[in-house]
Amino acid sequence: MPTPIVVPSLGNVNRQLKVSLWLTRAGEQVVSGDRVVELLMPGVTFDVESPCTGTVIACECQPGVEVEAGTVLGWIEPADVDEPELGS
Repeated sequence: MPTPIVVPSLGNVNRQLKVSLWLTRAGEQVVSGDRVVELLMPGVTFDVESPCTGTVIACECQPGVEVEAGTVLGWIEPADVDEPELGS
């Protein structure tokens, strides 16, 4: 089941947030914690990290789109962690 890439809660910050740019593309593999999308607030940029290891399957919010905490930015198909590693 795909895992959403979600805008994290920024506490009490109530500023305009926009998608600045995607650091990955659909079809690319990512590792949990990789930077996948950059968000922009007036005067500040920050990166949203991949919530899991897998393949980016959709980038739903394009650059310039306004977002808020909880907005789904895209989706990752998680890697099958049940497969044994080679050489095991």
